[in-house]
Amino acid sequence: MAAEARGSTYATAAGVGIRWLEGGKRRYQSGFRNKSEARRWFADNVAPRLHGPARPDPGITLDAFCDVFLERHGATVSPSTKATLTERLKPARAVFGSWTLRELEGAAADVAAWRAGLSDTSRYRLTSALRQVLGAAVRWRYLTVNPAVDAGRNPQPRAEELDPFTRDEVDKIAVELGHVYGPLAIVGAETGLRTAELIALERRDVQDGAVVVQRRHANGRLVDYPKTERSRRRVPLTDRAQAALEGMPARIDTRLVFPAPEGGHLNLDSWRFREWTPALEAAGVRVRGPYHLRHMFATEALAAGVSIFELARLMGTSVAMIDRTYGHLAHDSEAGILARLNARSARSGDEVASPSSE
Repeated sequence: MAAEARGSTYATAAGVGIRWLEGGKRRYQSGFRNKSEARRWFADNVAPRLHGPARPDPGITLDAFCDVFLERHGATVSPSTKATLTERLKPARAVFGSWTLRELEGAAADVAAWRAGLSDTSRYRLTSALRQVLGAAVRWRYLTVNPAVDAGRNPQPRAEELDPFTRDEVDKIAVELGHVYGPLAIVGAETGLRTAELIALERRDVQDGAVVVQRRHANGRLVDYPKTERSRRRVPLTDRAQAALEGMPARIDTRLVFPAPEGGHLNLDSWRFREWTPALEAAGVRVRGPYHLRHMFATEALAAGVSIFELARLMGTSVAMIDRTYGHLAHDSEAGILARLNARSARSGDEVASPSSE
């Protein structure tokens, strides 16, 4: 597809804009925070005019419309995101794929019945995928209502019970992983970085007592975070994390902090199988994934009085996600918060006024 047909992004003083050719004229839209947001807007508001039929035809089948949606939406997201959405749409397409959008528009009850038959573990994800596709059909004027929304609420399931490592467990794991990968476990527990972010760290990212998180390596691909994305962040290094990094053997054949033996990026699946799981078994620690190091960081940070707003920034995620996953733990830090508030009042010389008696 030609670049003009997809739109071309450009930098502005306030963020990002996108331009395209339509009707023989150059058109512009700006005010977006990043390229992804600009392309999503283009896919939703301009692409249907450029690539779709003059009048959206509700006689198109859901199968055909899913292909249209995945082509348009897929141009604005990562290949892995597109692949995930494609997979999650399969159950809905298997049941409703031959239905036209016109037929689906009045089929909220049928969608509700289909959703009720899904497992508890998959219902939210699969319904969300169908909602997303039919939401695009509404925006692009194929439908007037979204039958997947009319089918009823789609509550997100409660997060699975957290099982963070303890500091003693991390120390044991680090010993078993040795001087090469032991520091990875400690730094992961002390910073809350995702495993895919840890293996993408470069020595230049460690600076002035902090680590700058600006990329991840997953599924064999290195992905740089946009400068405006919340995932790009600066995380302070504790004394424990700095000591672990300083104790690592120096390598001049790679810029990575935690490289594979040959110097490139670690293959996480192989590393978990060959290094991580055997280390936990040897340490006598119940086996769970390295992502639980991130859980450990979050739970300890909240216990130390770090707010969910600060924690969201440190972990590169949303406040809503932190609240949903760890919010119940925030109550444990209420005593610390109260102590800080009282200390602030004491510093300012405030006194608690007592009711005057008449």
